[in-house]
Amino acid sequence: MLIVARQKQRSKSSSQHPVQTRNGNNDTNSTGPDDEDFATRVNGAIINDSENDTYFLILYLGTAIFSYSVNPDIVRMVVYGSIYLTARILHSTMYALEFQLPRTMSYLAGLLCTFAISLDLVITMSRSSN
Repeated sequence: MLIVARQKQRSKSSSQHPVQTRNGNNDTNSTGPDDEDFATRVNGAIINDSENDTYFLILYLGTAIFSYSVNPDIVRMVVYGSIYLTARILHSTMYALEFQLPRTMSYLAGLLCTFAISLDLVITMSRSSN
């Protein structure tokens, strides 16, 4: 995500508020509205990832601990993790590039993976002996 942001960034930076630039301030050191919008989208993608990834990682670790105690086969965990990671990378990239349909589809893939791992955790906990 940062690689994409770095390629879009201009060499000159400004400390002005984005509203000042959009309202017609013709300062030569300011960046264009498109660059600032892109920076805002990248920042939004990073914040969105940090919100969603925290919940998934807690579920992922909980399921891994309980699943390993019931069944040492960890293929499901690798599949859950790889699907979620791929979906979140695609979602962040599409968020920054403003492609709505692929962004929605990748979000739904990550959400379905989160629901699947939640269900797996409930089933695994119900099978474990106290």
